[in-house]
Amino acid sequence: MHPGRRRQGIGSAPLAAAEERFVRLGGRRGDAMVLTRNETAHHAWRAAGYAPEEHWRRWVKHLSD
Repeated sequence: MHPGRRRQGIGSAPLAAAEERFVRLGGRRGDAMVLTRNETAHHAWRAAGYAPEEHWRRWVKHLSD
């Protein structure tokens, strides 16, 4: 998000719509992958009701160089 457009609700509406659709389809938990160093995103996700789950770690396998 461009810094001049933050805190205007631009991201909140599509996120809320996606969450509502997910619930209608039977979803019970929303997940977001947020970089540890991205403090700006941490604030945005917290404002949306998300919280980190420290006991989870992302595991990846790169399949090509």
